[in-house]
Amino acid sequence: MENSMLKEKIIDEKKEFLWRLFSSFLFILIVALLFWVPYRIFSLFCWGTYAILLYEIFSPKIEGKILLRVAAAAVCFCGILSFTYCREFLGQLGCVFLICMSSFTDVGAYAFGKIIRGPKLCPQISPQKTWAGFWGGIFFANVNFFCLKSTFFQFSKEPSFMNQNIVDFWAIQMVILGSVAGDLLESWFKRKLGVKDMGDLFPGHGGFLDRLDSLLLASIVLAVMDILL
Repeated sequence: MENSMLKEKIIDEKKEFLWRLFSSFLFILIVALLFWVPYRIFSLFCWGTYAILLYEIFSPKIEGKILLRVAAAAVCFCGILSFTYCREFLGQLGCVFLICMSSFTDVGAYAFGKIIRGPKLCPQISPQKTWAGFWGGIFFANVNFFCLKSTFFQFSKEPSFMNQNIVDFWAIQMVILGSVAGDLLESWFKRKLGVKDMGDLFPGHGGFLDRLDSLLLASIVLAVMDILL
């Protein structure tokens, strides 16, 4: 009995990992295609996404916590505004960079956390996240960034992005940490609301906010660094 339950758990974890990996790369592919459309259409798509986020945050299925939800809506607004800012001033490559960093951090954190396990990162906020996943996500995102830097980014039509001050080692770490913070912030938000997922658009994996939490905060970090630097 215990062996069969253990096998089922292992199978479920493998499916979960493969789905996360597939959805991350599919997300990169789908959104990256939008970078080749005019900025106005891109901006309309982003603010349309914000409308969906608002629907999830103020869903009639969730009761109370109005101030908390207003604060979440404000953070999402800043995230979408920052992402469109990066598209306008850092170009297509800046947005591809953001999507890659947030996606690779998420996949790396999940994989390393499941394989190594160990001490919990923030059990009060998200019981599933571990320190192994935290460092694994940072490592995985860095490795993939330097692989992309020598391939895709190197031959991009927008090489100027790679020469800016915001693309140095420590700035990249700040963007990656922004991705981690976005995931934790959304987990804290859901725990306060008493819900497991913000939506059911992606069966078993939540809604738009569950998929975009890391990207939104990473966008804010990159936009602020660009403005300051």
